[in-house]
Amino acid sequence: MGKIEKAILSGIAITSLLGLLYFITLGVMSWKQGYSWEEMDWHQKGNTSIVDFFSAVDIGKREILVNGKPCAEYYAYKDGLPIKVMCHPKE
Repeated sequence: MGKIEKAILSGIAITSLLGLLYFITLGVMSWKQGYSWEEMDWHQKGNTSIVDFFSAVDIGKREILVNGKPCAEYYAYKDGLPIKVMCHPKE
């Protein structure tokens, strides 16, 4: 195997490793947000996809009141706009 082939294989290996490290880091950051799998259904489709899971890293949560009921508003960190609101049953 020549020098060029070794350089190409090394480049592919390094790029693959960096990509894997990126997704591992993104996964850990999403997991550390502390959302349940049900909460991460951002588009309220009825199920949570892996894309929803990785999107959790860019979404914050704040408690609000809607008609006197306690609710959680999920919002985008980039602009603060709400993504969805989930109200809790009264205790």
